Amino acid sequence: MPAMPHRSPQQQFEAVEQLLTRWLRERRELLGKYTEIVVGMDGLLDAEGLQRRQHVLCQLLVDYISAGHFEVYHELLEEAESFGDGSNSLAEKVMPAIGDTTEVILAYEEKYSDSASENGKLKRDLSALGEVLESRFQLEDQLIAGLHNSHRRQRS
Repeated sequence: MPAMPHRSPQQQFEAVEQLLTRWLRERRELLGKYTEIVVGMDGLLDAEGLQRRQHVLCQLLVDYISAGHFEVYHELLEEAESFGDGSNSLAEKVMPAIGDTTEVILAYEEKYSDSASENGKLKRDLSALGEVLESRFQLEDQLIAGLHNSHRRQRS
């Protein structure tokens, strides 16, 4: 959803609110699929079922990351600029760390999107992915709190 140059702060806030609602729903779906795979690693899934779920997880990872980079972060910055309160300085601090997590997540996606792996490596890689996702979600939540939730009480 590209930002329109003549949105009022209120209009920008509402657009971001809708975008965040959809994006955070996608985050929950991604976490659900991740959890399915982790739980399934305990012998509940056969190799084919595991690979199908891995393929879906990898697609969800790419979709989530793409929406973040190409929609959500951009719109959050537009909102911060429309309010003109200096809150966009937080993005300058947080975005590089989010970028670091993107590289790790995309490496996982590249490794597992179309191929299976032995369980030992997959368990290790899933664990590492979980840690990176947790870090990323904390950073994103910090960004949302600083660039969106802070405007909730300012809009009128």
